[in-house]
Amino acid sequence: MQIIEALALSVPYIHLALKEEAIVAVIEKESETVVKYLAGKRVDSGYRDGQKVNANDQNVFIAFKGQNADVVIPKDVYGVAINAFSFPIREDGKVVGALAFGLPIDNELKLEDYMSTMDNIVNNLQDKVHTIASHSEELAATSEEINKQAQHALEDSEKTNEVTDLIKSISRQTNLLGLNASIEAARAGQHGAGFNIVAQEVRKLSFETSSATENIEASLRNINRNLDNLKQNMGQINDATNEQAQLVQDFSEIIEELTVLSREMKGFMHDALK
Repeated sequence: MQIIEALALSVPYIHLALKEEAIVAVIEKESETVVKYLAGKRVDSGYRDGQKVNANDQNVFIAFKGQNADVVIPKDVYGVAINAFSFPIREDGKVVGALAFGLPIDNELKLEDYMSTMDNIVNNLQDKVHTIASHSEELAATSEEINKQAQHALEDSEKTNEVTDLIKSISRQTNLLGLNASIEAARAGQHGAGFNIVAQEVRKLSFETSSATENIEASLRNINRNLDNLKQNMGQINDATNEQAQLVQDFSEIIEELTVLSREMKGFMHDALK
């Protein structure tokens, strides 16, 4: 029995071994005739037993030249992308035919497209995470600066309290002087009437100063309270910003791992389709 005939008889078993997914064909070189052909479940090149091989079928004619062939046939040829490969059949050192296969690779190509899409998404995510990380650092620096400014404002406010205490002290002394002046003016009788008016005005001014000082102190207390609240809030913002920066860093590391995995899977798919 010639080797062509033996391989033709083994085609159904080879077909079963490939789970009937692949095209399997044995072609004789001299007559360029398909000796045995079985189509795959989802792909059929249209050959039939006894049919002449297509003159443009490079997969077969490369094998006829004594070389192993491995080509990808696009979807528009047979309705599904195929990885076609063939091997020369030799007898007594001479090429007498070709054993050809055709495996559908549409699912693999679709998976490769998914991987490319995922790779693009990961790259976009990584860019955005880097932007968020940069903004987080800027926000942390800004909140820290605001916190320092609030602390300085509280310190300045405390110095202002010292000034108002001095004004209140001066007001009390002025009031006391005005009171003493009024007493002395009363003792002077008619001759001290004019001086008494001045003394009353001094006391009046002292009361107004004291009242204004109390209003200033009330406003300063409100300012101090607000500044203290601001300082506490900025502290919380700073803590939250630092936590966010750490989360962004963790997220960035996860995305980096995903990027590496995506590249490895893409490389694996590329090698698998060779």
